[in-house]
Amino acid sequence: MKPVLKYFYFILFIFITASASAQNMAAVNKVLSNQNLQFQTRMQLFRPIWGISNNPEIYNPKYTYQVTMADGTQKEVSSKIYADTAAHKNYLLFIDKSLAKSDSNRKQKIYPFQTKNIARDLSSSLSLTKNGKPVSPKNYYTGIAKDSCWMFKVITGPINVYSILSVEVGQAVDPSTIVGIQLNDGPILNYNEENLKGMIVQDAEAMEYIGQKNYLKAIKKYNKNIEKAPKDGKD
Repeated sequence: MKPVLKYFYFILFIFITASASAQNMAAVNKVLSNQNLQFQTRMQLFRPIWGISNNPEIYNPKYTYQVTMADGTQKEVSSKIYADTAAHKNYLLFIDKSLAKSDSNRKQKIYPFQTKNIARDLSSSLSLTKNGKPVSPKNYYTGIAKDSCWMFKVITGPINVYSILSVEVGQAVDPSTIVGIQLNDGPILNYNEENLKGMIVQDAEAMEYIGQKNYLKAIKKYNKNIEKAPKDGKD
């Protein structure tokens, strides 16, 4: 074979090999990209329950909760809501001060599945009388016990919104703490795009925010539009 032809075939071989390698790398990069997207999606779905509970107390302050256990007994627990990232569950930390600090039972974790609900008294923040008692009767803000967390209603309206943290209605809500949504008096569903679409699909304005992935804004827009809509038989 002539040297020129050998040189030509050698260059052609290198070109074909490089092209195939580039195609393979593109395919590998595509697979890796898809895997990374799936991972990020799973992490975003996982984040609402476990992403904020251990943050500074400005987001998750310590409150005194009235805890109703599964057997109906009650106890007061002063704690913030913690996240057990290994068990994938939230919990309250109960300190039994009747036990010595060296006792392993002094600190006890109370998980949602061990309770019926937890509640804190909002009236404790009101003005006090001279004898130190609240002016108003107790006003409990209750968290519904689920298997992995307690759910507090943080937005009330045609669509109710539930958070894992004890944020009172009307206060700012961190979207990452939202876990449940409820249409009127229907069942509480997981907070995700599919379930939300099913609730607001007839509201074009609210659906625009779905396209922008701003789900909380979509809920607020839907609730506002429903409240402004004329009632049956009225102008």
